Amino acid sequence: MRRAALSLIALVAVAVPVAHAATERVKVKDNFFKPKLVEIVKGDKVRWVWRGSDIHNVALKRPGSRRITHASAFKTEGRFTFRFRRVGTWRVLCETHPRKMRMRVIVSRP
Repeated sequence: MRRAALSLIALVAVAVPVAHAATERVKVKDNFFKPKLVEIVKGDKVRWVWRGSDIHNVALKRPGSRRITHASAFKTEGRFTFRFRRVGTWRVLCETHPRKMRMRVIVSRP
């Protein structure tokens, strides 16, 4: 009986799908982000991929903050991935082109 119960628990554990965080992609182009708005749920990631020749970075301002709380390096190619663990509207900009290169990431509860 005990062996049957353990087998049943193991079977259920295998049958239940594991939830994985989604990853949204954003292009970092010369001089804009595409798309300009991303909507995700808490725990998801956003990956910015450089597709231009100018130097850019990705600077994040978490909800309620006026200052940059996280930022990528300044570069012309590569990627930057960030997992969002705080609900709200995050403002994103390039510090080299702060007036032109802006976007938002809206993070909601799962």
